[in-house]
Amino acid sequence: MINKALRLIRVYHDLNQADAAARVGLSKSYISEIESGNKKVTLEVLEKYSNAFDIPVSSLMLFAEKAGEASFADDTRVYVADKALKMLDWVAMISSDKGSNTHG
Repeated sequence: MINKALRLIRVYHDLNQADAAARVGLSKSYISEIESGNKKVTLEVLEKYSNAFDIPVSSLMLFAEKAGEASFADDTRVYVADKALKMLDWVAMISSDKGSNTHG
């Protein structure tokens, strides 16, 4: 499950594998093999992700454990969707405020 968690972290940060590799300090092919489950994730790799994304190793482990649970995935989708909607509402409010403050 740790490989899935590391992939989700990359995707959350909107990085492709090459960008994540540069940020973490590994090769793109190594990132690809980790995410596909072909390479074992070592403590050294976890520390690299921890430093690159400013996430404690313990949180990565907990995230990996929870990522395998169906309810966690559903809860995460709902949480992210809620945050996205709130952000869109905020952007709409800011946009309308700027429009009403324009003096012609």
